[in-house]
Amino acid sequence: MLVDEYGTRHLRTRIFTTEDGRFLWHRTHLAEAPAITTAAAVPSPNAAPATLDGNTVTYTAPGATSLARIVWPPAPVTFPLIPAMTAVGHALRDINGHTGPLDTAGPPPALTRLTRWLRAGDEEEGPARLHRLCTDRMGPTRLNTLAEWCHAAAPGATGDVLLHGEPSLGLTVPAPDGCHAVLLTGETLSRGRPEHDAGWLLGELAEMADVAGRNLPGDSTTAPFKIMAAAFLTARGPAPDDTLLRHSATLRRMAHLLDFAGNVGWSEGITAYADTLTALIDADGRTVLAPLEPNTGRI
Repeated sequence: MLVDEYGTRHLRTRIFTTEDGRFLWHRTHLAEAPAITTAAAVPSPNAAPATLDGNTVTYTAPGATSLARIVWPPAPVTFPLIPAMTAVGHALRDINGHTGPLDTAGPPPALTRLTRWLRAGDEEEGPARLHRLCTDRMGPTRLNTLAEWCHAAAPGATGDVLLHGEPSLGLTVPAPDGCHAVLLTGETLSRGRPEHDAGWLLGELAEMADVAGRNLPGDSTTAPFKIMAAAFLTARGPAPDDTLLRHSATLRRMAHLLDFAGNVGWSEGITAYADTLTALIDADGRTVLAPLEPNTGRI
Protein backbone atom coordinates (compact mmCIF):
# COMPACT_ATOMS: atom_id res chain seq x y z
CA MET A 1 0.00 0.00 0.00
CA LEU A 2 1.28 3.45 -0.89
CA VAL A 3 1.85 5.50 2.27
CA ASP A 4 3.69 8.55 0.95
CA GLU A 5 4.81 10.17 -2.29
CA TYR A 6 6.84 13.29 -3.04
CA GLY A 7 9.64 14.58 -5.23
CA THR A 8 10.95 17.07 -7.75
CA ARG A 9 11.01 17.16 -11.52
CA HIS A 10 14.22 15.10 -11.40
CA LEU A 11 13.43 12.52 -8.71
CA ARG A 12 10.22 10.96 -7.43
CA THR A 13 9.99 9.01 -4.17
CA ARG A 14 7.17 6.57 -3.38
CA ILE A 15 6.98 4.59 -0.14
CA PHE A 16 4.97 1.38 0.29
CA THR A 17 4.28 -0.88 3.25
CA THR A 18 5.28 -4.55 3.15
CA GLU A 19 3.58 -7.58 4.68
CA ASP A 20 6.28 -7.94 7.32
CA GLY A 21 5.86 -4.37 8.60
CA ARG A 22 8.79 -2.81 6.77
CA PHE A 23 8.73 -0.26 3.96
CA LEU A 24 9.81 -0.22 0.34
CA TRP A 25 11.30 3.03 -0.86
CA HIS A 26 11.08 3.50 -4.64
CA ARG A 27 13.21 6.37 -5.95
CA THR A 28 12.60 7.03 -9.65
CA HIS A 29 15.12 9.13 -11.53
CA LEU A 30 13.17 10.96 -14.20
CA ALA A 31 16.18 11.91 -16.31
CA GLU A 32 18.34 8.79 -16.36
CA ALA A 33 19.03 5.58 -14.49
CA PRO A 34 21.76 5.69 -11.84
CA ALA A 35 24.67 3.27 -11.99
CA ILE A 36 24.38 0.66 -9.25
CA THR A 37 27.59 -1.29 -8.67
CA THR A 38 28.84 -2.44 -5.29
CA ALA A 39 25.85 -1.48 -3.12
CA ALA A 40 24.86 -5.01 -2.19
CA ALA A 41 28.47 -5.89 -1.34
CA VAL A 42 28.88 -3.35 1.48
CA PRO A 43 28.64 -5.39 4.70
CA SER A 44 26.90 -3.00 7.07
CA PRO A 45 23.65 -3.53 8.99
CA ASN A 46 23.11 0.23 8.81
CA ALA A 47 23.47 0.57 5.01
CA ALA A 48 20.33 -0.46 3.12
CA PRO A 49 21.43 -1.83 -0.29
CA ALA A 50 19.82 -0.76 -3.53
CA THR A 51 18.21 -2.81 -6.27
CA LEU A 52 17.81 -1.29 -9.71
CA ASP A 53 14.95 -1.75 -12.17
CA GLY A 54 15.24 0.60 -15.11
CA ASN A 55 15.46 4.09 -13.68
CA THR A 56 13.89 3.14 -10.33
CA VAL A 57 15.97 2.24 -7.28
CA THR A 58 14.34 0.29 -4.43
CA TYR A 59 15.37 -0.03 -0.80
CA THR A 60 13.89 -1.87 2.18
CA ALA A 61 13.80 0.32 5.28
CA PRO A 62 12.38 0.15 8.82
CA GLY A 63 10.35 3.35 8.49
CA ALA A 64 8.39 5.55 6.12
CA THR A 65 9.82 8.93 7.13
CA SER A 66 13.33 10.21 6.55
CA LEU A 67 15.25 11.93 9.31
CA ALA A 68 15.22 15.12 7.22
CA ARG A 69 11.43 15.31 7.42
CA ILE A 70 11.55 14.71 11.17
CA VAL A 71 13.89 17.61 11.95
CA TRP A 72 13.06 20.13 9.20
CA PRO A 73 11.51 22.69 9.29
CA PRO A 74 13.06 23.16 12.75
CA ALA A 75 10.68 22.61 15.63
CA PRO A 76 10.83 21.00 19.08
CA VAL A 77 12.04 17.44 18.43
CA THR A 78 11.14 14.58 20.76
CA PHE A 79 12.40 11.88 18.41
CA PRO A 80 15.58 10.07 19.58
CA LEU A 81 18.17 11.57 17.26
CA ILE A 82 21.33 10.02 18.66
CA PRO A 83 20.61 6.39 17.62
CA ALA A 84 19.82 7.49 14.06
CA MET A 85 23.02 9.53 13.68
CA THR A 86 25.05 6.79 15.33
CA ALA A 87 23.72 4.42 12.66
CA VAL A 88 24.75 6.86 9.91
CA GLY A 89 28.22 7.17 11.38
CA HIS A 90 28.59 3.39 11.51
CA ALA A 91 27.24 3.02 7.97
CA LEU A 92 29.77 5.49 6.54
CA ARG A 93 32.58 3.92 8.55
CA ASP A 94 31.67 0.53 7.06
CA ILE A 95 31.33 1.89 3.52
CA ASN A 96 34.58 3.85 3.66
CA GLY A 97 36.34 0.84 5.18
CA HIS A 98 35.06 -1.61 2.57
CA THR A 99 37.95 -3.89 1.57
CA GLY A 100 36.32 -5.84 -1.25
CA PRO A 101 36.75 -5.11 -4.97
CA LEU A 102 35.70 -1.58 -5.91
CA ASP A 103 33.61 -1.86 -9.06
CA THR A 104 33.22 1.89 -9.19
CA ALA A 105 36.13 4.13 -10.12
CA GLY A 106 34.38 7.45 -10.62
CA PRO A 107 34.03 10.46 -8.33
CA PRO A 108 30.81 11.23 -6.44
CA PRO A 109 28.14 12.26 -8.97
CA ALA A 110 27.43 15.42 -6.97
CA LEU A 111 31.02 16.55 -7.44
CA THR A 112 30.86 15.80 -11.17
CA ARG A 113 27.66 17.86 -11.52
CA LEU A 114 29.05 20.67 -9.43
CA THR A 115 32.37 20.79 -11.30
CA ARG A 116 30.59 20.91 -14.65
CA TRP A 117 28.35 23.74 -13.43
CA LEU A 118 31.25 25.68 -11.92
CA ARG A 119 33.16 25.53 -15.20
CA ALA A 120 30.38 26.15 -17.71
CA GLY A 121 27.06 26.87 -16.05
CA ASP A 122 23.97 24.99 -17.21
CA GLU A 123 21.32 25.04 -19.90
CA GLU A 124 18.39 24.98 -17.44
CA GLU A 125 17.10 28.41 -16.50
CA GLY A 126 17.57 28.27 -12.71
CA PRO A 127 21.13 26.89 -12.64
CA ALA A 128 22.16 29.12 -15.56
CA ARG A 129 20.87 32.20 -13.75
CA LEU A 130 22.62 31.08 -10.57
CA HIS A 131 25.91 30.71 -12.43
CA ARG A 132 25.63 34.26 -13.74
CA LEU A 133 24.86 35.53 -10.24
CA CYS A 134 27.74 33.61 -8.63
CA THR A 135 30.18 34.68 -11.33
CA ASP A 136 29.18 38.30 -10.71
CA ARG A 137 29.07 38.27 -6.89
CA MET A 138 31.67 35.62 -6.05
CA GLY A 139 34.01 36.05 -9.01
CA PRO A 140 35.57 33.41 -11.26
CA THR A 141 38.54 32.93 -8.92
CA ARG A 142 36.33 31.66 -6.11
CA LEU A 143 34.42 29.41 -8.50
CA ASN A 144 37.74 27.97 -9.63
CA THR A 145 38.66 27.39 -6.00
CA LEU A 146 35.49 25.35 -5.51
CA ALA A 147 36.29 23.34 -8.64
CA GLU A 148 39.76 22.62 -7.25
CA TRP A 149 38.19 21.42 -4.00
CA CYS A 150 35.96 19.08 -6.00
CA HIS A 151 39.03 17.66 -7.72
CA ALA A 152 40.87 17.16 -4.41
CA ALA A 153 38.03 15.03 -3.02
CA ALA A 154 37.76 12.87 -6.16
CA PRO A 155 39.69 9.66 -6.99
CA GLY A 156 43.35 9.75 -7.82
CA ALA A 157 45.00 10.60 -4.54
CA THR A 158 46.52 8.41 -1.86
CA GLY A 159 43.84 7.22 0.53
CA ASP A 160 40.99 6.66 -1.93
CA VAL A 161 38.13 4.64 -0.46
CA LEU A 162 34.65 3.55 -1.41
CA LEU A 163 32.26 6.44 -0.83
CA HIS A 164 28.53 6.64 -0.30
CA GLY A 165 28.76 9.76 -2.44
CA GLU A 166 25.87 11.85 -1.15
CA PRO A 167 24.97 10.87 2.44
CA SER A 168 22.12 12.97 3.78
CA LEU A 169 19.32 13.13 6.30
CA GLY A 170 16.92 12.58 3.41
CA LEU A 171 18.48 9.16 2.85
CA THR A 172 18.52 8.29 6.56
CA VAL A 173 15.44 6.27 7.50
CA PRO A 174 14.90 5.47 11.18
CA ALA A 175 12.44 2.99 12.64
CA PRO A 176 9.32 4.63 14.11
CA ASP A 177 10.60 4.11 17.64
CA GLY A 178 14.01 5.51 16.75
CA CYS A 179 15.89 2.46 18.01
CA HIS A 180 17.77 1.99 14.75
CA ALA A 181 18.10 3.46 11.27
CA VAL A 182 19.52 2.72 7.84
CA LEU A 183 21.29 4.87 5.28
CA LEU A 184 19.93 4.23 1.78
CA THR A 185 23.05 3.30 -0.17
CA GLY A 186 23.68 2.62 -3.83
CA GLU A 187 22.68 5.41 -6.20
CA THR A 188 25.84 7.45 -5.72
CA LEU A 189 28.50 4.90 -4.76
CA SER A 190 31.86 6.24 -5.89
CA ARG A 191 35.48 6.63 -4.93
CA GLY A 192 37.52 9.40 -3.38
CA ARG A 193 38.76 10.72 -0.08
CA PRO A 194 36.84 9.59 3.03
CA GLU A 195 36.55 13.21 4.16
CA HIS A 196 34.04 13.74 1.37
CA ASP A 197 31.29 11.61 2.93
CA ALA A 198 31.76 12.95 6.45
CA GLY A 199 32.07 16.55 5.27
CA TRP A 200 29.05 16.25 3.00
CA LEU A 201 26.81 15.18 5.88
CA LEU A 202 28.26 17.67 8.35
CA GLY A 203 27.78 20.41 5.78
CA GLU A 204 24.09 19.60 5.64
CA LEU A 205 23.78 19.69 9.43
CA ALA A 206 25.74 22.94 9.62
CA GLU A 207 23.54 24.52 6.98
CA MET A 208 20.40 23.57 8.88
CA ALA A 209 21.83 24.92 12.14
CA ASP A 210 22.95 28.11 10.40
CA VAL A 211 19.59 28.74 8.76
CA ALA A 212 17.70 27.97 11.98
CA GLY A 213 19.96 30.21 14.02
CA ARG A 214 19.63 33.11 11.58
CA ASN A 215 15.87 33.00 11.12
CA LEU A 216 14.35 31.60 14.30
CA PRO A 217 14.47 32.95 17.87
CA GLY A 218 16.21 31.13 20.67
CA ASP A 219 19.34 29.03 20.93
CA SER A 220 17.30 25.82 21.19
CA THR A 221 16.54 25.85 17.46
CA THR A 222 20.11 24.81 16.65
CA ALA A 223 20.42 22.23 19.42
CA PRO A 224 19.13 19.18 17.47
CA PHE A 225 21.71 19.67 14.73
CA LYS A 226 24.55 19.99 17.23
CA ILE A 227 23.37 16.83 18.96
CA MET A 228 23.23 14.97 15.66
CA ALA A 229 26.71 16.15 14.65
CA ALA A 230 28.20 15.02 17.95
CA ALA A 231 26.58 11.58 17.70
CA PHE A 232 27.70 11.19 14.09
CA LEU A 233 31.30 12.14 14.83
CA THR A 234 31.48 9.81 17.82
CA ALA A 235 30.29 6.89 15.68
CA ARG A 236 32.20 7.76 12.50
CA GLY A 237 35.48 8.71 14.10
CA PRO A 238 37.80 11.56 13.17
CA ALA A 239 38.60 12.43 9.56
CA PRO A 240 42.27 12.20 8.53
CA ASP A 241 42.33 15.68 6.99
CA ASP A 242 40.31 18.46 8.61
CA THR A 243 40.91 20.82 5.68
CA LEU A 244 39.37 18.39 3.19
CA LEU A 245 36.50 17.81 5.62
CA ARG A 246 35.68 21.50 5.74
CA HIS A 247 36.10 21.90 1.99
CA SER A 248 33.59 19.09 1.40
CA ALA A 249 31.17 20.69 3.85
CA THR A 250 31.42 23.94 1.89
CA LEU A 251 30.89 22.10 -1.40
CA ARG A 252 27.76 20.53 0.10
CA ARG A 253 26.33 23.98 0.72
CA MET A 254 27.17 25.10 -2.83
CA ALA A 255 25.60 21.93 -4.24
CA HIS A 256 22.44 22.53 -2.21
CA LEU A 257 22.12 26.05 -3.60
CA LEU A 258 22.50 24.63 -7.10
CA ASP A 259 19.86 21.97 -6.41
CA PHE A 260 17.52 24.61 -5.03
CA ALA A 261 17.87 26.77 -8.14
CA GLY A 262 17.22 23.76 -10.37
CA ASN A 263 14.42 22.03 -8.45
CA VAL A 264 12.59 24.73 -6.51
CA GLY A 265 13.12 27.94 -8.40
CA TRP A 266 14.43 31.42 -7.79
CA SER A 267 14.02 33.39 -4.58
CA GLU A 268 15.42 36.59 -3.15
CA GLY A 269 17.34 34.61 -0.55
CA ILE A 270 19.64 33.10 -3.18
CA THR A 271 21.69 36.30 -3.42
CA ALA A 272 22.26 36.41 0.34
CA TYR A 273 23.16 32.73 0.31
CA ALA A 274 25.76 33.32 -2.42
CA ASP A 275 27.29 36.03 -0.23
CA THR A 276 27.45 33.57 2.68
CA LEU A 277 29.30 31.12 0.46
CA THR A 278 31.72 33.84 -0.58
CA ALA A 279 32.68 34.34 3.07
CA LEU A 280 33.09 30.58 3.59
CA ILE A 281 35.40 30.29 0.58
CA ASP A 282 37.47 33.29 1.68
CA ALA A 283 37.92 31.60 5.08
CA ASP A 284 39.11 28.40 3.33
CA GLY A 285 36.12 26.61 4.83
CA ARG A 286 37.36 27.15 8.39
CA THR A 287 34.03 28.62 9.53
CA VAL A 288 31.62 26.34 7.67
CA LEU A 289 31.09 24.01 10.64
CA ALA A 290 31.00 26.76 13.27
CA PRO A 291 27.20 26.40 13.75
CA LEU A 292 27.84 22.89 15.09
CA GLU A 293 30.85 23.56 17.30
CA PRO A 294 29.59 24.63 20.74
CA ASN A 295 28.16 21.24 21.68
CA THR A 296 30.56 18.98 19.83
CA GLY A 297 34.08 20.06 20.58
CA ARG A 298 35.07 17.58 17.86
CA ILE A 299 35.03 19.57 14.64
